[in-house]
Amino acid sequence: MNTVSSRHIVKTILFSALWLAPSFTLAQSDDAVLVTVTEVVAEDMSPLIPTAGTVFSRNATQITSGLAARIEWIAEPGDYIPAGGVVVRFDCDMLQLRRDELLATAEREQVNVRTFSREAARLEKAREALVASETQLVLMQGERDRATSELKIANVRILQTDNELERCVARAPFDGVVTEQLRTAGEDVERSTVLASMTDTENLEVRASVPIRYLPRVRTGSIAPVQMSDFRFEGRIRKAVPAGDAASQTFEVRIDLPASATKLIAAGQLVSVSLPLAAANVLTVPRDSIVLHEDGTFVMRINAENKAERITIQVADANGQRVAVRGELKAGDRVAVRGAEALDDGKPVAVRTET
Repeated sequence: MNTVSSRHIVKTILFSALWLAPSFTLAQSDDAVLVTVTEVVAEDMSPLIPTAGTVFSRNATQITSGLAARIEWIAEPGDYIPAGGVVVRFDCDMLQLRRDELLATAEREQVNVRTFSREAARLEKAREALVASETQLVLMQGERDRATSELKIANVRILQTDNELERCVARAPFDGVVTEQLRTAGEDVERSTVLASMTDTENLEVRASVPIRYLPRVRTGSIAPVQMSDFRFEGRIRKAVPAGDAASQTFEVRIDLPASATKLIAAGQLVSVSLPLAAANVLTVPRDSIVLHEDGTFVMRINAENKAERITIQVADANGQRVAVRGELKAGDRVAVRGAEALDDGKPVAVRTET
């Protein structure tokens, strides 16, 4: 190879190296992923916890038989019965006949008591005048005492019969609607037989199950929005039932519905509830910083060397675009807001601070 050719080859190699060098440097700088970061913030949060609930009537009851009798008439499902109104009527003709007989017995014995009392008084005076014997007096006093005893017994039985006659109708304990008819007219039933079910449609509540960790933060009297289809109501928390369910680790919250809801909603319907909690100081991050992956939920923390660190978290509460989280984070830590999905542990980043 001559000298001219050798020089040409060297120049070509050097030129190629110089031309390729910028591309190599650019590839090195491209290894850092551009991300937007923001800080983890410690703040007081009063979140609304979404949960599902079921509508119940605050007043629901079963109508039972107060005596053994035949049903003459019974209200049907859907019938509105005012408080004190008749739900079931029994055939009590025989009971009324028995009362009439007892009343006649009482009246007869009342006459006997007066008659025998007067006669005993007369014999008492006659005995003193030595006109009547002691035996006659004792016999008449015995008749008087017997009549008095029979009168008392008859009066007691009349009261008992009156009590049973009062049970010849089963009445509604509150304004409500019959929801179930368990017996029919013409049936003979025993005492305490369940005959029908009633529900108060004017006083409704929602019962919702909430994770038990929120129990200390539920405040009675707080407004809890309730949603059903296109309708939204302002419910009010009436009570939290402190007995938790061991299997689900939840407790029950009861929310009163306003009167306006009773025209649009019925017991048994499912609704959505936004349950307000008392404020708590928590660590929060933006929603956009949270990465949901098949092997867990995490954020990418950016350390002082501008390298990504994967931090596993648990989502606690949410309020708008801020989410309360638990994990190995502290206030002031930087987390990637956009671009986190493309990061791996140890990945260098080019930081752009969110404004």
